[in-house]
Amino acid sequence: MPRKHVILGNINKQQQVQSKIWQKLAREIKVAAKTGGPNPEGNPRLKVAVDKALQNGLSKDSIEKNIHGSSKDPTETNTLEFECYGPEGLQIIVNALSDNTNRTIANLNGFLSKLHGQIAKQNSVKIFFNLLGDIVLDKTPGLSVNDIEDFILEKELDGYIETVELDDAWEIFTTPDDNFYKIKEEINKKGWKILDAEIKLIPQNPVTTISQESKERLEKFIISCENDDDITNVVTNYQPEE
Repeated sequence: MPRKHVILGNINKQQQVQSKIWQKLAREIKVAAKTGGPNPEGNPRLKVAVDKALQNGLSKDSIEKNIHGSSKDPTETNTLEFECYGPEGLQIIVNALSDNTNRTIANLNGFLSKLHGQIAKQNSVKIFFNLLGDIVLDKTPGLSVNDIEDFILEKELDGYIETVELDDAWEIFTTPDDNFYKIKEEINKKGWKILDAEIKLIPQNPVTTISQESKERLEKFIISCENDDDITNVVTNYQPEE
């Protein structure tokens, strides 16, 4: 195949992936607005959804349309969360939005079967994760953990937990509330480059090494979940060492 066709094929595939991401983000915004009201400041779930959508390039116009169109949508969409076990101590949380719970469960069971995993009892897996605000900063030359902590102290910002050093970034953990947004806003004003920021589940006891077979099965499982129309998010305790 000519290289031009290969490049176009890759672009189309990327566009399809991005389109699916936007569809899932838009659905989450619509459900959040429908269940908790259209004002992000008074609806924490909607605030998180809008923030994530903006980070992923969904336009403000699309966000507004989904917020205000939520009350006119007759579809009954269920918010689902599944706690799962995989091989070699893998712990997995799967979130979904679905108008057909049986379909979603059947699809997830199919993905888990190939992983050699299974759905677990409620609260048997989630207790091993903490919900935290997570802000990842570009490691600007000269920026140290002391600089970050001194800045937080100077601004008298509540909710700060700790800063962890990564190879090419700083990871700041906060409480999963409005303090997360206040710290993020002040960091933006400071001009430090934020690579990623969201409220998410963090594993208490990460698994850093698994067999190559389990790793390949996990990668295929995550891809299957990403391609599924209902599944919106997957979190695992697998965090390979850098």
